[in-house]
Amino acid sequence: MSVDKDHAATIASLARLRFDDDELTKITAELNQVLSHVETLKGLEVDDIPHDEDPLEGEGDATRGEAADTPDALRRDLDELAPDALDGFFVVPPLPGMHAEEAD
Repeated sequence: MSVDKDHAATIASLARLRFDDDELTKITAELNQVLSHVETLKGLEVDDIPHDEDPLEGEGDATRGEAADTPDALRRDLDELAPDALDGFFVVPPLPGMHAEEAD
């Protein structure tokens, strides 16, 4: 699969991007390189590659090492992050001009 400049222009407009003619030529080439790479990946035979059910099973927390037994100093309760919370959600004040009872 490949794209031409018209397709690239359509994709750019959907993404709300604007390119001049030189940029559009470059973007078209880059999109075609990505599509070519995806086609290469699709053709790979991966059926014979063994995979684990859970690759991290038994590994522990690889990022924290020995500190895994200590509490995370960056973890905060919801009450500390927001002025008001209810049932695990942030309570947001109503928009200006809107009364709280109208929001229900």
